[in-house]
Amino acid sequence: MRPIKLLSFVSLVLTTSAAFAQQSQRPSVARFLSNSQIELKQNRQLITASIGSRVGDWTFVGVTPAGPNAPQLAVLEDFSRRDGHIVFLDAHSTIYDLAKSSEPTSADPSTLYLGHTLDEIHKSPTDLLGEAILAKPGDPQYGEVASVFPPLRNFKTYSFVGTPENIDKVGFAYGGRTPNFDPAPYFPAISKIRESGQVLDGLVGSYLPVLRFVYPDSSNSWTEMLAFAPLRISNDNPRIQPVWYRIARIENGELKWAKYIDSYHPFPPRIDYDPALFYRDLAALKSGWDSILQNSMTIDVPDQRLADMARFSLVRAIMTRVGDWPKYGAFDKDYAGSEHDGFPDTFTVETAAMLDWGLVDRAGRYIDNYFGKFVRDDGSILYRGPETGQYGRMLTVVAQFANLGGSTSVLLKRRSRIDGVTKLLLALRARALQLPDTDPAFGMIAGWSEADACLDPDPPRYMQPYFSNSTEAARGFHDLGLVWQRIGQQQHDAALIAWGRRLVQEGADLRSDIDTAISRSILTVNGEKILPSIAGVKEPFHVVVPRDETDPQYRSYRAYMEMMYSGSLTADQAKLIVDYRASHHDILLGMPTAYGYNTGELAGFLSYGYAYGLIQQDMIRRALLLLYSDMAHQYTRGTWTAPETRNVIFDRAAPYCTPAQLVVPLITRWLLVFEDPESNSVWLGKGIPSDWLADGKSIRVSNAPTKWGKLSYSVKSHLNADAIEAQIQFPANFSGETRLRLRVPAGHSLKSVTLDGHPYSNFDPEAQTITLPPNSPSSVSLIAHY
Repeated sequence: MRPIKLLSFVSLVLTTSAAFAQQSQRPSVARFLSNSQIELKQNRQLITASIGSRVGDWTFVGVTPAGPNAPQLAVLEDFSRRDGHIVFLDAHSTIYDLAKSSEPTSADPSTLYLGHTLDEIHKSPTDLLGEAILAKPGDPQYGEVASVFPPLRNFKTYSFVGTPENIDKVGFAYGGRTPNFDPAPYFPAISKIRESGQVLDGLVGSYLPVLRFVYPDSSNSWTEMLAFAPLRISNDNPRIQPVWYRIARIENGELKWAKYIDSYHPFPPRIDYDPALFYRDLAALKSGWDSILQNSMTIDVPDQRLADMARFSLVRAIMTRVGDWPKYGAFDKDYAGSEHDGFPDTFTVETAAMLDWGLVDRAGRYIDNYFGKFVRDDGSILYRGPETGQYGRMLTVVAQFANLGGSTSVLLKRRSRIDGVTKLLLALRARALQLPDTDPAFGMIAGWSEADACLDPDPPRYMQPYFSNSTEAARGFHDLGLVWQRIGQQQHDAALIAWGRRLVQEGADLRSDIDTAISRSILTVNGEKILPSIAGVKEPFHVVVPRDETDPQYRSYRAYMEMMYSGSLTADQAKLIVDYRASHHDILLGMPTAYGYNTGELAGFLSYGYAYGLIQQDMIRRALLLLYSDMAHQYTRGTWTAPETRNVIFDRAAPYCTPAQLVVPLITRWLLVFEDPESNSVWLGKGIPSDWLADGKSIRVSNAPTKWGKLSYSVKSHLNADAIEAQIQFPANFSGETRLRLRVPAGHSLKSVTLDGHPYSNFDPEAQTITLPPNSPSSVSLIAHY
């Protein structure tokens, strides 16, 4: 082992920032001379610049007006490269540094389908593409996964902007056209570039909802449009969303012209729009979204795309809502209509994502809204039909809110509604216990798996004992029961303590019955063991659904997802699901599919549940494949908009929906920080890609919420010196077991560990895991030696 010097994360960040500043040769503002002229300092020289002037690689594009709480800022932009930055400067420092991105929306035909035809992929019962990638050594790579299918383009509402304060959301078609505005009249070549599919898409500000459409016409000349919804109400009208557009022409690294449009093309008496107001609102957008997310977990990882995409997806979900009111979609009536606001997934997935990323107060408002406006005291919901598994998930989400420090007043305020859902599940459970105790479905909660069953020819036929109904209920009973006991002790409420104890016992009894029902329901077909989604069925999904597409097992796509997400399965039970789906036209490039047999329909809006089970059961390479496949093929490439599902075989996509948008932040959180639902432990770095720990790379997670409080950790690789250093900051009274996983690249074996300067023996080289006991010091430093 070669010696290393322990570096602090602060010094690492300062060094990185200094290196970037030196590389960019960014000038600083010395003085503001007027609203259109400033004095810049670069390389110790003073340079007077007017709007449009270029200083090195930087073009002075505008000045924001000073306001009561907003200083005057100069705006400089780097047009020397396609993805140059926009910076806001005062007379002392850089206030905002907004990176610009752009990604192709067309595919390289030579890489598509890994050399197969679409027909071969469609006919293969196994995941032909995913298994080919998993057969290679090392972890799946995003670039290879992304190259397999063309980018998502056949998508009616391709992207959108909006704010949570406004009921209106403004949608964009591919190439940047909205119902109110088209950039093509300002540069006619845009139309042909759009028609040929050569537009590049991106964002401004890493995670900000500032859309960027780039229209290249040569290697060093392009036109681009930026578009964003300012965080303000226009004309005191919260039903009409204002949108800023900027169209700019760049040739050979120089800005030739720029047009600024506030919502609509200029017409009398509006002839010109003030660029200063565009930049004022852009700066306010940055500060506003920073404020909204200020209490969230932050991550700094080698994959900047993933970090930005996760944070952006939180923003997109927040801006889809109207205040705290849920919206399943943003445009199409079947998704954004108010009749779908009560769809359970919108509540459970959004609230869980906000909790996982530390936005606990926001999650509390979502809980208050949903149980206050969409749930009745008897447990019924204002929606067209129940999703019985989601009832159990509601209880789990409520418990998670309390466990992460949410106000108990929210739970007590809505207790009658929460109890209504709980008692509904208990009643369904009691009915299931009336079956003969030899019945495979004994004790298994029967009910609809999917609300869409209301549209089927025979809805009562779908009142089935889907295992997901029971696995989610068991988790919910247990987690919420513990919470009620704790609140009861705080309130000196003996009845509430007893209620909590009953729920914990109900959860344990149901778990026992689930295991028995699963063992009785396993089918053997041609030597293959199969765990069906419904207790006691005689034939599996791949046999009955091709014969009858209205068979209740048609809904297996949701049931299997919820079974995996519940955390209630054993490793062997989860593996049965994984192996079965991967062998019968139900997994495509690592992604689970939906809506029948061999559909090619990637189930983006539910795939988080499948990923959770993969991570829980340590199937990390499969989880990474799913993540990269979802990132590349379930979101638009540059503006990161997620449809509910996408059919990669027949090139079509459903409309946008918020649960699909939140898959990336959910999986990212679990790969970095995963609280095991079956033990009193938290995993750090359980699923990080191994190349994130190549020499010189680092990972930092700050303020990750856990049931003990917020936790932070950092990891820095010195593999060329045969060592990795890590630091962990625990919250006060942390009493859980901590498992730090260091998934290093192949060829390195963990030999010893030093903890706070002393030899430490509790590590597993094969599992690449270091285990710290409960009640560890508030801060620990360790070095893993290779």
